[in-house]
Formats: sequence, C-alpha cells, structure tokens
Amino acid sequence: MRSIAGIAIVSIFVFSVILSGCGKLSKEEFAMEMDKYNQQNAASHTDLGNQVSELSGKVDAQGDALRSEVSMAKEAAITASQQGDADTITAAKEAAESGDAKLREELMQTADMVSEKAQQAAMSGDQKLQDQIAALESTNKMQSQSISDLEAALMETKKALNATKEMAAAKPMMVATVQFPSGKIGLTAAAMEALDGAVAKIQANADASVLVKGHADGSPVLRGRYRSNWDLSQARADSVVQYLKGKGVTNTIRSRGLGHTEPIGPVNTKAGRAQNRRAEVIIVPAGSMM
Repeated sequence: MRSIAGIAIVSIFVFSVILSGCGKLSKEEFAMEMDKYNQQNAASHTDLGNQVSELSGKVDAQGDALRSEVSMAKEAAITASQQGDADTITAAKEAAESGDAKLREELMQTADMVSEKAQQAAMSGDQKLQDQIAALESTNKMQSQSISDLEAALMETKKALNATKEMAAAKPMMVATVQFPSGKIGLTAAAMEALDGAVAKIQANADASVLVKGHADGSPVLRGRYRSNWDLSQARADSVVQYLKGKGVTNTIRSRGLGHTEPIGPVNTKAGRAQNRRAEVIIVPAGSMM
C-alpha cells in the first residue's frame, strides 16, 4: 500500500512538471513527451499492477496464514479451555471428594466421640443410679431392721404392760379382819366366823398365796410370854394361820407381825386401840409384788 501511494505521488509530480513546461515546448516535442509519458505511465501501471497483484497475493497469503493461526489459536484456546475446564472439574471433583471424605471422617470421629461420651454418660448415670438404688436398699434394710427392732420392743412393752395390767388387776384382796382382846392371841367366836367366810374365797384362788398380818395397839407389854408388841403381833398372825390350815386351806400362807406401826384407829382412845388389835387375811394373786 505504501508503494502504490509513492507511485501516485511521483506521477502527479511528473505530470505537473510537464504541464508547467508546455508553454516552452513545440507541438512535436509535446507529442513526443506525451508518448514518452504514456509509455512510462503504462510501464508504471503494469509495474504497479504487478506490485499490487504481488502485494495482494502476499496479503491474501498473510491473511490465510493469520486466519489459520487465529483458527489454530482459537482451537488451541478452546482445547486449552476445555482441558482447563476438565482439569478444573477434575480438580474440583477431587477436592470435593477429598473434602467429602475428610468431612465424612470428621463426622465419623465426631459421631464416635459423641457415642463414646453418651456411653460414658450412660454408664456414669447407670452407676449413679445403681449407687442410689444400693443406698436406698441399705436404708430400706436399716429401716426394716429398725422396724423389726421397734416391733420386738413394742411386743416386749405390750407384754410388760399386760403383765402390769394383770398384776394391777390381780392386786391383793383383804378377805377378813379379826380383833383380839388386849394382850391375847386367842380367836373369839366372831373372829372364827369371819375366818370361816374367808376360807371359801381363799380356796377359790388356788394359785394365789395368803398373807396374814398381825397388829398390836401399842400399849406396853409388862408381863406374859411376849416381850414386845412385835412378838405379840406375830403370835396373833400365827394363830390365824393355824386356824386356816385347820380348815383345809392348802395355799401358801405367810405371816408377818407389824407391831403397832400400822394403826387404823386413834391410839389414845379405848375404841381406837381395840381396832388396832387385829389380824388381816389377804389373798395375794400369783405375780403380785406384795
């Protein structure tokens, strides 16, 4: 393209020179110059056409080469892109698979850890529950033992209470009281009659024992076989015992002389002293504390 522009500029310059000199040339010279110019111009056109053809061929060749290179580059780019995409996809897939495997491994590890902790917690909870059950069983056993001990103690208490009730219910019972003359131990008719009434009551309580208590009025013993009111009161009790045995009483009989320590009447009056000279017959049930 630069060669064609140069030829055109030269042609214009030459034509200008020719025109500028036409005023000095003759007609023949001008015709000769025109022929010469036409020949040169034809040669220039031919040369220019050849150059243009050659240049056009080169341009076409270069265009074909460029298009081929562009096509090859495009195909290479497409191939590279496809390969890059494939590599990228493969790398992404591998990365995804690697990440997935790693994630799975982490999830498995986490699941195992959670499972282990859950098992440990369950075992710990089971052990704690077992300890609580053992403690409750121990407490229950102790409470059961305590209840058994309390029941046994209650039974003993009931037995003791029943025995106390029986003893209270079976308290001693006075069945006869007889009086004596001053300083005497012999039984009067009234005394014998009272003792006869007591015999039936005594025999009705075969398991009971009999206690006979003798008393004195506190008057000084100045003469006779008894040296004191103690001896006199004991002799009066023994006299009653002999009478009861003579009437067939087989119960155990005890006698006790109490002197003048348990008066029932005034000791400073005759009537009171008469009341105090006495013997008492008492039925004592079995188990009684008397």
